[in-house]
Amino acid sequence: MEFDVDPVELADARAMAASGAARRIRVASRLSLSEVAREVGVTPAAVQKWETAVMLPKGERAVLYVRLLRRLLKGPS
Repeated sequence: MEFDVDPVELADARAMAASGAARRIRVASRLSLSEVAREVGVTPAAVQKWETAVMLPKGERAVLYVRLLRRLLKGPS
């Protein structure tokens, strides 16, 4: 999957990860690190590093991550 990385989505993904919001959203949605990782196409360790701001998401994976987080915030359709 290749697409242009929207700088706003990239910034949002990094801000949500660094602030702890991403972890709060994941936990509130009752998703495991593995489930999020599978959805975004990374390892559970990568998601954990993002959630603890050891690393910040980059590129297409960051966009997929923020889109998932936004869907989770909206709740079931």
